[in-house]
Amino acid sequence: MITAEAVSACRFGIPAPPRHHVPRERALEALSRTDAAPLVVVTAPAGTGKSTLVAEWVKAEGGSGDTAWVTFDGPRKNLGEPDVFWACVVRCLAELGVDVPPYRRARLPSEWLPSLVSAVVATGQRLTLVLDDHHLVTADVADDVDLLLRLTNGCLRLVFSGRRPPVLPLYRYRMADTVVELGFAELAFDDAEAAALLAASGAEAKPSEVAAVNAYHGGWAAGLVLEGRHRREGTGVDDTADVDVTDYVCREVLDPLPPRARRLLLGTCTEETFDDELAHDLVGPDAERLTRLARCCAFATTTADGRHAYPPVFRDVLRGQLAREDAPDRAEIHAIVGQRLRRGGAKDRALREFVAAGAYDEAAELLIADQLVGQLLTEGPDGALRSYCAPLLDTTSRAGPLVLAATKLADGDTVDCADALARVPDPRTDTALWGCVSALDALRARLASDADGALTTAEAAQRALGDTGTFHPSGPLPTLVRIARGVALLRHGAFDLARAVFEETATRQDGRALFAPYADCLAHLALTDALEGYLARAEHTAAEALTLTAPVTPFSGHATAQVALALVALDRDDPGTAWHHATTAEPTPDPLTRHLARHVVAGVEALEGHPTAAASRLHAALAEATATDPWAADHLRVESARLALLEGHPALALHELGPLGNSHVGRHHEPHPDAAVVRAAAHTRRNEDGPAQRALATVLEGFPPLRPRVEALLVETERRLRHRSPARAATVLDTSLRLAAPERLRLPFRQAAPEVRRLLTTEVRGAHHWLGHAHEPSATAPAQPLTAREREVLGYLTELLTTEEIAEVMVVSVNTVRTHVRGILRKLGVNRRYAAVRRARELGLLDD
Repeated sequence: MITAEAVSACRFGIPAPPRHHVPRERALEALSRTDAAPLVVVTAPAGTGKSTLVAEWVKAEGGSGDTAWVTFDGPRKNLGEPDVFWACVVRCLAELGVDVPPYRRARLPSEWLPSLVSAVVATGQRLTLVLDDHHLVTADVADDVDLLLRLTNGCLRLVFSGRRPPVLPLYRYRMADTVVELGFAELAFDDAEAAALLAASGAEAKPSEVAAVNAYHGGWAAGLVLEGRHRREGTGVDDTADVDVTDYVCREVLDPLPPRARRLLLGTCTEETFDDELAHDLVGPDAERLTRLARCCAFATTTADGRHAYPPVFRDVLRGQLAREDAPDRAEIHAIVGQRLRRGGAKDRALREFVAAGAYDEAAELLIADQLVGQLLTEGPDGALRSYCAPLLDTTSRAGPLVLAATKLADGDTVDCADALARVPDPRTDTALWGCVSALDALRARLASDADGALTTAEAAQRALGDTGTFHPSGPLPTLVRIARGVALLRHGAFDLARAVFEETATRQDGRALFAPYADCLAHLALTDALEGYLARAEHTAAEALTLTAPVTPFSGHATAQVALALVALDRDDPGTAWHHATTAEPTPDPLTRHLARHVVAGVEALEGHPTAAASRLHAALAEATATDPWAADHLRVESARLALLEGHPALALHELGPLGNSHVGRHHEPHPDAAVVRAAAHTRRNEDGPAQRALATVLEGFPPLRPRVEALLVETERRLRHRSPARAATVLDTSLRLAAPERLRLPFRQAAPEVRRLLTTEVRGAHHWLGHAHEPSATAPAQPLTAREREVLGYLTELLTTEEIAEVMVVSVNTVRTHVRGILRKLGVNRRYAAVRRARELGLLDD
């Protein structure tokens, strides 16, 4: 009775194609190679169109008259009976006209099979049986099916279509080349087929959209049909579509699986790929068998490196299902995955799993002992690690205050960072925790307005990290602390010591893996070179730093590299580029970078004829730096003195240099070489030759950087011209040109004394084309002439009219005026309106 009920639940006959059927030529061609094969196996997950493909193939071959079809359906407990399987086979063969001997339950198949084989062979035809959804049948019939195939000797072809391969000795058929196998790779829709399926479902999509949709679904027919349905209804890929896909996968894939297979799928979906070791950690010795099951039933594919992956749509469904699992099961899965990821070195993703599992002690261990807290400082506000760590802020984990301190610091908030560090409980009782606290405090001090404190704190952090014995020197925190010490040395003007720190850190091969710290090192090396006049090297290094930095943080070197490029452009007499880089760098929490950016902007204002504005900017920056950054304050005083000298006020220049401090690190201090040059020039223009000679001697008799050396030679040229020694002056000038030429260091020549600039116009010196017009006091005409409308707008700019007022006078739109202003600025090579007016006056464009 049970057998009869089970057989009646099965479906016989070749199924009709679905309404949205799309022919698949690639898969049909593969099936066409089955003429000599007694066994065909089509194995793929649910919803891949297995039945539709086989039915299309049967009808395309014209062999439906000698083909019988059974789709196993009904309660699984009944289908597991061998009698049900053989009863279905008997019915199929009887439909094909085979005089099948009666099969009775009491008889063993081995006693009955020879009679069945004889009946099949006696037909003289090649018969085909399609056993659809055979995966619902147990393996008890496998040996008898194998015997049936061998004894019929090609007169009977069996086609198994299901979610798992039949339990047959397939290796024997493969060796004999008597089996044709199709899997999900052959059944997956390519982009052209996906476009046709979407169109058949009533949805139109652009080719670029089809490629993206098909890649997301992995060529899965059911997913594409649901996609097409929702596109046809105008809802797109929305929550409703996601629910349909989720329901399908859960009912057709997850629910029929045994518990351990389900656990494997849910535990391997959190990563893009997974390996056999993770599978073993999740399900134990059955891992290999269950991974094969996942490949057959759950779309899992094997990558070239032996790992496994799910299509994105299926992975998303599994992740959603994992989030809905019972808390204990979900926590256990996340913890196992986290432990495996940690052993494999994927510490940031391991942290995500530990937090999801509520394993906060393990998460804290990763953040503290494995230094992941350092990554929070360099990945930016939208970084993945920050989102992983967010739940820790609401727990009593010892890592909570560290996470808060690091995220505040990454945002440039040193005050809240210090408050969070103060809340770390008893950090000195745990050496690793104390090392992290010390490192974060050093990085906080790097951004604070206290150069002395920054150096002291960085050196203390280096000692704390070294004392722990748990931090690798090339790890994130030691690397960041070394850079912090280098920046502190640079803030004290100790260029050689700072350069050594940056070069040592940047040249570590393993340090290059830490992109942000490596870029930060390069940016500060570029800044050091730019300050000393080595412009070509600074430009190259800064450009390399900018290519490495992705997120912009206080510790990624982005702003520093921009300021380095600004200094290069300023020294090359390119105010437009200098202004662009300097303003791109602001605002920045790094004190030294901020002071130097203001220096560049003031320099641009001076070059564009606004010395008063430049002086005001320099003095404002100087007021901020005096109490906190002695070297930066000295540097700004020198620039103020230089500006006074350029305006023809040597006494004011000496007055500006009066309070120059002593900012270098170390016991033996050298005079500030740039200050000595400006002081020498001021004394020279006051006809005070003795003090000028003594100031120049401190520069020319030592080993100063390139920029002050070139400037000193230009002052010496000026001295010799004043002493009526033009030949000796020309020799010194030629030396300065040879030094400056490789770097295209133009600004000192533009800012040189008038008699020096006149000497530059001689035939010999005029061969230095790289100087451009730095030696010429008058400007040249713009490369493109101004249009009549632009000249009219320029006239209104001289009257200080606003954009709106100009638009009203000219009876045009505000946007039109803005377009004309942009054209004027571009053609005159300036960045601001008042600079355009000044430039136009120099060119005689306003003479009427």
